[in-house]
This record gives sequence, structure tokens and C-alpha cells, in this order.
Amino acid sequence: MQVLNRELERISAQYLGGIATDRIATVVAVLLSYVLAHVYRRIPTSGDGAYKHVFSIASTVVLFGAVQEQWWGLVHLLCGALVAHALMKTLRGRGMVAAVFLTAMAHMSYSQIRRQLAETAAADGSVHVDLDHTGAQMVFVIKITSLAWCVYDGTQPQDSLSSYQKKNAVAAVPGLLELLGYVFFFPGLAVGPAFELATYRRMVRLDSLRTLRTQTPRAYRRLGESVVWMAVYVVYGGRYLFPYMATDRFAATHPTYLSKTLYMCAAGVAARAAFYTAWKMSEGACVVAGLGFDGIDNGAARWLDISNVHVRGVELGSSLKTMIDSWNIGTNTWLRHHVYLRILQLSSSRRDTAAAAAAASATATAAGVTFLVSAWWHGFYPGYYLTFVLGAASSNAARTLRRALNPLFVALSVRRPYVKRVYDVAGWALSIYSLDFIVTPFMTLSLSASLRAWAAMLYAVPLGVLAVNVVFNTLGLGHRLRRIHERAKLE
Repeated sequence: MQVLNRELERISAQYLGGIATDRIATVVAVLLSYVLAHVYRRIPTSGDGAYKHVFSIASTVVLFGAVQEQWWGLVHLLCGALVAHALMKTLRGRGMVAAVFLTAMAHMSYSQIRRQLAETAAADGSVHVDLDHTGAQMVFVIKITSLAWCVYDGTQPQDSLSSYQKKNAVAAVPGLLELLGYVFFFPGLAVGPAFELATYRRMVRLDSLRTLRTQTPRAYRRLGESVVWMAVYVVYGGRYLFPYMATDRFAATHPTYLSKTLYMCAAGVAARAAFYTAWKMSEGACVVAGLGFDGIDNGAARWLDISNVHVRGVELGSSLKTMIDSWNIGTNTWLRHHVYLRILQLSSSRRDTAAAAAAASATATAAGVTFLVSAWWHGFYPGYYLTFVLGAASSNAARTLRRALNPLFVALSVRRPYVKRVYDVAGWALSIYSLDFIVTPFMTLSLSASLRAWAAMLYAVPLGVLAVNVVFNTLGLGHRLRRIHERAKLE
């Protein structure tokens, strides 16, 4: 597809401000997946869905291989799928799950390290890394490790499973063709969303074109939303860059703290616009194909929310927790159901569940392991780990503040309603500021650039987190405020 790439280079230079060709090729591939999704949903559903599996695999070869020129990426994904399938066929129990998880994560880590070693420094101080198959491999890891757990759940007594596990349990290892159709599902291959095999099977078996057509408007609304965010990225993505905050020019061109803050927040919107574009565009194509169908209830079709991001929750969330929970939802779901809760279940089978200390220890262990898995899954740039550590600490500090202050402002707003509105706006402003500060290292990647960018912002969030912990926890102000509120309620 060299002819296509040359044309994309010309379009980028003339109309799109020089956006990297690999990123434009990804958008082109996702847009083409809409056309293919309309064909996909018209394919007759055979007993085992073989025709749809084959069409999905072939579409991925065209889109990911030919259009995006990721032939070696396809080889990596195919090898990963074959190895995982063999492990599921030959091993049993938690040993099988561990083998699939470690093999898939190690393979992905190899790809991520190779990608990191191939990075180049741009003139603006940013780090440029060509898009490759690692993004698709991250989605693949979520799918294949989730499938391993679901196969394990299929061998367990029903009363030992949660409602989520019962719904998604797989009675037997799927055939190789079905597994490849699942992991190579073309609309969501490169950027997600990730989903369970049970969700994929319900989509494959859905053969009512009338039911599918009811979701077409919803799908194209997501495409429209992605186009809006694409415009935001094209216009502002090159003007507001997190790496610029790590340069000496940033301090010279933005002498006041307010101007620095406004630049950082604008860079945050521009950076998120790229993710919104990719995720919403991919989600729309998945909806066209029928992904998210959850059965018929009282004659009406049920549909799952397959969103990978809730934009309103991120941009207008009332708290830092709401913003974080609204971001990268597929990964959060995987970490919750297939890492955190699995570790809790494993711990509960080895201890006396009545022991409060043991329960607290198990919860802390599960949270710690989930944090490490999340960091490992994302990659090895130092900036990622700064973001994760500060994000966790900031979430705890925000929870402490909210528990201490929210009851007081709610009580004050009974006589002065505007107080609660002011409190909510102030909470949103502080949350979005903290979010942009926290993710700065995620975008600058290197340790030195991340620390320079934070230094330009006077390390405000880390110092704020420290102050909250000292004042509200160590010095006991939080406890005193809670006691005041409790006495007020009794009176």
C-alpha cells in the first residue's frame, strides 16, 4: 500500500498540519471498517458462525496488514493466539490461566521494549514513536487472558462464581477458528474496545438485520463525535504539547502560573482528543457490526455499553475518581474482574473470611498487584509509572478531602443553595487541573522531561497530596470535621 501512504503523506502535509502518516492510516482503516461492518452483519449465521469468523479474519488482514502495513504485527498476534490456544488445550486449572497470562504479557513486553528502543526525539522535545502492533497487542492481551479465566470459570461450580463470571463463563476451549475470529475482530483490533468471548458469540449469532438497524443511528453518532474530536486534535494538537512544558522556552513564553495552568489544561484537551477520536470511531464500527447485543428481554433487544470512554465523565466529572473511572473503561473492567477480584477470591479460599485483619491484608495485596499489572500492561516508560503512582496517591487524597468537606458544604447549602454550586465548580476545576498535572509524565514519557514539566508547575499536586495527608490524616483534621458533622446531625 505504498501508493496509499504517499497519498496520505501529501494530504497530511497540505491539510492536516503534518500529522504522522501512520496515524492517518489508522483512521482510514477504522473508517473502512464501517463499510466492512455493514457487510459483516449481512453474512448468514451458520451453526458455528464460521462465515463471520473467516470474514473478520480476512478483513483484519486487509485493514491491519495492507492498509496499515503491519504484516509483522499480524504475525506476532497470530503466534500469540496459537500459543495461547495450545496452552488452553493442554493445561488445566489456574496453572493454565497463569501460563496464558505470563506468556501473553511477556510477548507484549518484548514488543513494547523493541518499540521503545526505536523511538526518536522530535525538534519540539517530544518523543516520536511510530505506531506499530503493540496497541493491538495490548487489546489482544486483555482478550486472551480474559478468555483463559472464562474457560477456567466454565469448569467451576456455579455457586462459586460471581454474576459476571457466570454470564461470561465458557464451557469448553473454543475452536481455533472461533478464537481467531474473536481476537482478530476487525473493527476493534487496533484500539479496542476489548470484550468477552460471550459478548462476541452473542453478536455472531445475531441474525436479525432489523434488530441491528436499530443501532445504526447510535453507531454513526459515535462516528460524528469522533470527527468533532478529530477536528480539535488537528487544530490544537500541534499547538499545545505536554513535552513543551519541559523546555526553557515554556517558562519564558508563559511567565505567570495562570498562563502555565491554562496551557497545561489546553494540552490535556488536545491530547485526549486523539484518544477520543480513535476510541469513538472504533466503537461506532463495532456497534454497526452488532457488538454489544445482550439478548432479548420482553420482545426488545438489550444492548451492553461497549464504550471505552465516557467523554462527559472525563471532561465534566465532579471528582477525580469519576474522571479516572470514565477513561479506558475496557482496561479498567479487565483489571477489576480478571485481576483484582480474582486475587481476592484466591485469598478468600486460603484464609478465614471472618478475620478482619486478613481481609484488609488481602484487599491491600489485590490493589497492589492490580497496580503492578496495570503498569506492566502499559509499558516501560518512566513517565507511565510517575502517572500511576501520583494518580493513586491523588485519588486517595481527593477521597479524604471529599469525605471531610462534602457533608459541611451540603449542610451549608440548605440555607444558601449557591454554596453547593460553588463547591461543585471548585471541585471540578481542581479535579481537571489535577488530572492534567498527573498525566503530564504519561505524555512526556522520559523521567527527566516529566520532572522538568512538573517543576515548571511547582510540583503543586504532589505537594498538595502531601499537605492533605498531613493535615487531614496525621494531624487529625478529617476526624474532627467528621465528629462536628455527626454532632450537628444529632442536634
